[in-house]
Amino acid sequence: MGPSAISLLSLIVLAVSASLPRFVVPNFADLMIKTRRTTGDRFLNVETLYLKGSRQRREMITERPSSAKFINLRQCDRRRGYSLSETAKTYEDFPIEDWNERIKRARPSPQPEMSGAEVIVTVDSVDTGERRQFGSFEARHVKSTTKVEPGPGAVMEASLKEVDGWYIDLPGLGCQESRGIGVGLASSWVPGTPRKRDHVVVKQLGRSPRGFPIEETTRDTQRNLTSISTLELLEFSEVPLDDSLFELPSDYRPALRTPYGGHDMTKPDTLANRLRAYWDVWTTSARRWFRSLG
Repeated sequence: MGPSAISLLSLIVLAVSASLPRFVVPNFADLMIKTRRTTGDRFLNVETLYLKGSRQRREMITERPSSAKFINLRQCDRRRGYSLSETAKTYEDFPIEDWNERIKRARPSPQPEMSGAEVIVTVDSVDTGERRQFGSFEARHVKSTTKVEPGPGAVMEASLKEVDGWYIDLPGLGCQESRGIGVGLASSWVPGTPRKRDHVVVKQLGRSPRGFPIEETTRDTQRNLTSISTLELLEFSEVPLDDSLFELPSDYRPALRTPYGGHDMTKPDTLANRLRAYWDVWTTSARRWFRSLG
């Protein structure tokens, strides 16, 4: 299944079983959860989540495509978020939006017609009734499946995703609560040509909620090949956390704003770095122009 189909599948599952985020200010008891995700025998990443009151910190160490560490802060009480580079000591800040308000402000756009071959996507989620205790949290055992069955001539390929995991409730995680939405939001992501897109029909069976994963095994089967991804719990602690974990460090500087938008987290936003970035863009454009003349 190609990237566009994967994006579609994720959006369909979100549209059917999850929700459109609504901004909230949580009040978490101090909590630290550290997990590791692997695929087959290869390490992918270690993620650590810290929660305290209305604040959240996520640290992720990745191995592929290259070794890197990412840090994200969310201060729900201030409606501000920060992405940090520990190596360059730079940061990018951003507002935390209420998606309901954002959609109200957005101009409605016509959805493309799905007039191509039919694709049946069946989503199921079942709570086994089993429970486990992690500190003061009770985890649910939920098994879910997403099956894609394309008809003749469809762009999407057949696939089966099976997820077996243990989940806890962390209401307000990411400064967001949830409410149900419809499948229509995903329709513009259906693969195909502008005039002929797969006609996706979603069938929702079980609707048991999952939550924040503590342990999880995912089996993805496509083209008769199955890949297995596992999430394992490394640490779980309710020991009090230091407030400084959730604050922007005083020695960090804003990251360089790039000419085409976004940020270069490897450099601070100084006048010299800005001039160098714009000079690089200008010289690259000039070389292409002269090359086209030749």
